[in-house]
Amino acid sequence: MHFRLRPTYIIEHVTDINLDDLKGEGIKGLLFDLDNTLMPPNFCELTEDIEKWLIEVKKDFKIAIVSNNPKLDYIEDARKILGCPVYGKAKKPQRTVALKALKELDILPSQAVIVGDRPLTDIFVGQRLGMITILVDPLIKHQEHAVIKFLRRLERVFIHPASKKFSVNNKE
Repeated sequence: MHFRLRPTYIIEHVTDINLDDLKGEGIKGLLFDLDNTLMPPNFCELTEDIEKWLIEVKKDFKIAIVSNNPKLDYIEDARKILGCPVYGKAKKPQRTVALKALKELDILPSQAVIVGDRPLTDIFVGQRLGMITILVDPLIKHQEHAVIKFLRRLERVFIHPASKKFSVNNKE
């Protein structure tokens, strides 16, 4: 038997997520990865489009960030910028921190989506919890170190080819 990851959806950018569709599916909360999903790694800044989109997200959903980033100052700065709980040192695909975030948001895994750029961490932890999973392209994939680029290509080998493209967005 081959190990295959199968994100529920694959999209290019977080702002392509259709919030109305998620509400229609009974989703009450979103867990996001931080680096290369919402912010460029180690910059702790939001792009204008993501900042505006998150304002819309917060109107209807509870959100939290679950990151493997171990830098406590960076995690605290991100919490201030994002205005939501941010959990660092998550050790994804371990489930402990994601479960803690869901508990503190008072939502069940079946009521949540996890969004991230890494199949073997973000998507895998979401699958282990029975969540809807959304794989996004990394924000700065062209500026990454060669080792990271190689690992991303390797991870994509494990993505099941039947994953759905998330073809709907708020602009349609």
